[in-house]
Amino acid sequence: MLALIGCSTTDGEPGIRSARVHGDGAIEPCGALAMESPSCVVWHPRLPVAYATNETLAGGITAVTVAESGAMEVIGTAPTGATPCHAAVTRDGRWLLTADYLGGTVSLVALAPDGRPQATVDRVQMTGSGPHPERQDAPHPHMVAVDVAGENVLCVDLGTDRLTSLAITRDGRLERRHAWVLPPGTGPRQVVSHPGRAGVLVIGELSATLLHLNLEKRGDSDGVADETVAEVISEVRTTASHETTYPAQIATTGEGAHVVVSNRGPDSLAVFDTGSASLVRVAETPAGVSWPRHFAVVGGYVLVVGERSAAIASYEFGVSGQLGAPTGRLATPSPTWIAVRPA
Repeated sequence: MLALIGCSTTDGEPGIRSARVHGDGAIEPCGALAMESPSCVVWHPRLPVAYATNETLAGGITAVTVAESGAMEVIGTAPTGATPCHAAVTRDGRWLLTADYLGGTVSLVALAPDGRPQATVDRVQMTGSGPHPERQDAPHPHMVAVDVAGENVLCVDLGTDRLTSLAITRDGRLERRHAWVLPPGTGPRQVVSHPGRAGVLVIGELSATLLHLNLEKRGDSDGVADETVAEVISEVRTTASHETTYPAQIATTGEGAHVVVSNRGPDSLAVFDTGSASLVRVAETPAGVSWPRHFAVVGGYVLVVGERSAAIASYEFGVSGQLGAPTGRLATPSPTWIAVRPA
């Protein structure tokens, strides 16, 4: 498996790195490309092309081709709002979206048939704030999820405690459709579809909780944006630790039986049973790295990004949700993201 690693750099080095993840979980470095703060990296759904968010005040995305050897070459760029921290590509490969954290916007970039960015065609400004004085002073989109819970695009806004549904029109515009208001101070960071039930699973970075939400729409008519207080089906702490915790990443396992959450602070991976309506935490183990900002569960292994330990570590990951023996480690400055090429 070929993986790309984004690093939070200010001097362009090493920027984005490529690595080979072997069948035994070992991580072999392949190549590197100088780039400024490629904090999030996503693959095109079909082409050997990847996109990195350049999380700077100017804001932008950089597209690269990736050879089987891991060698990378820049093929284009496009501007976004300030400090884009997450990106997603639509299934048809026509559009790329970014969540612009400080800009408070969601940007839409048109992609050419060969994957090159053509132009930034639209940008939607989010509005509002939340009760946290420092982290919720303004809108802070933290994720743009595509095709989640039947929504074309779902913006996760940490700053306003909202999930906002957006649609991409035929002429390449972003339209607001509906917004769901979460409990005040949640600080939502990421969302996934619930693998076994209706609704979505959201991690609150500020509340340090995992929430199962029902995104029923009420009062929405004629495409006019409206708001609904999201129904909280269940909410649990993401960790058993009493330490200050900032959950970072959420992912479902391949079988869909569990959801995994990384906890910065306690530096743990917590595993929850998605078959349980109450989201029972079935395991919590040390992540093996400091400040686990991101991880990927692939092929019986979990690859954990330790931003403050300057390393990517891999571990066996069983069907029971237990973290197993370490299988590999790769040193790299300030890693923030790992993206494994889709099959």
